[in-house]
Amino acid sequence: MRIQELYIKNFRNLEENKYNFNNNINYIYGQNAQGKTNLLESIWMLTGARSFRHSKDGELINFNNDFASIKAKVVINNNLNNITVNFGNNKRKVFLNEVPMRSPSEIIGFFKVVLFSPLNLNLIKDGPDNRRRLIDSALCQLYITYTKILVKYTKLLKHRNMLLKNYKNYDYKFLETLDEELCRTGSSIIMYRLDYLERLKIKSQKIYSEISNNQEKLDINYNFYKMNINKISEVRSMLLDGMRKNFDLDIRLGYTSIGPHKDDIEIFINNKPAKNYGSQGQQRSIILSLKLAESEITELEYGVSPVILLDDVMSELDSYRQEYLLTKILNKQVFITGCDELLLEKYNNNSNINKLHINCGKLI
Repeated sequence: MRIQELYIKNFRNLEENKYNFNNNINYIYGQNAQGKTNLLESIWMLTGARSFRHSKDGELINFNNDFASIKAKVVINNNLNNITVNFGNNKRKVFLNEVPMRSPSEIIGFFKVVLFSPLNLNLIKDGPDNRRRLIDSALCQLYITYTKILVKYTKLLKHRNMLLKNYKNYDYKFLETLDEELCRTGSSIIMYRLDYLERLKIKSQKIYSEISNNQEKLDINYNFYKMNINKISEVRSMLLDGMRKNFDLDIRLGYTSIGPHKDDIEIFINNKPAKNYGSQGQQRSIILSLKLAESEITELEYGVSPVILLDDVMSELDSYRQEYLLTKILNKQVFITGCDELLLEKYNNNSNINKLHINCGKLI
């Protein structure tokens, strides 16, 4: 999986241009605020997902313009495809092979990208919503069905929370039906997460062990309302029972207090919570392990490696981890950003690196 050609117009500060990239490592270097992350963000937008910087679509358009466009020719399993993402009038329109999509989410999972960003480095100590987002983002790219289930659950949850805030006027039978559908959808989400995290744990443990020279052990657990439940029917019954027991509490709170939207992913180093005891170096190694594991799972699932985006993270790693990372991403199309032109010069695989300088949004 790779980008053959990328055309950008009015996106952030990037100069209108058509770009061609190496099939291996593309190193984009330049000073801060020149457009390095913007270029990676434009590639991420081809997945159909929201900006990884949590920006609104309208904020992605260059000043003094009212629209922006990203067009790409991407090769997937030796087949050439065209993806277009247009921004304007507070709307995003996506075209796949010139066919308009009803929603940008329809192409999620078509063009697969794994992103490693400085924003990920706070994931260990941040709240559980960011850890859930990490897993959900990976699952959405793996399975279009999961994307549909997650969208449906979000809509149902929003509807239930609105009813809870106006409980004096609710229709009890309607709420009961809504709860059953919410639990049915929520149990599917939990089962997808359990299956994915089991695979992610196995692969990330191996990678983390290699990074730490077999000195430390990584472990990951999915912490939800009640543990040790593995059948979807049991999860659905557990969620429904919990919602009925918590109904009075939910009315007082004004929102639904249990479900996959409240779950957490627990990460441990040597059996201790990484959020409390993990050093900054360990946290970087954890995220690196999770992202490399995500890439491996995607490749195993579909037989093609995803495009990998590494935004200003090489400088955060020591020489051993830098070399380990570059070794693991050989034979994949990778985009790396950094400030130092000579950052990657010392590695033996330097011949596979295409260096591109960016200045004031212009890529050379």
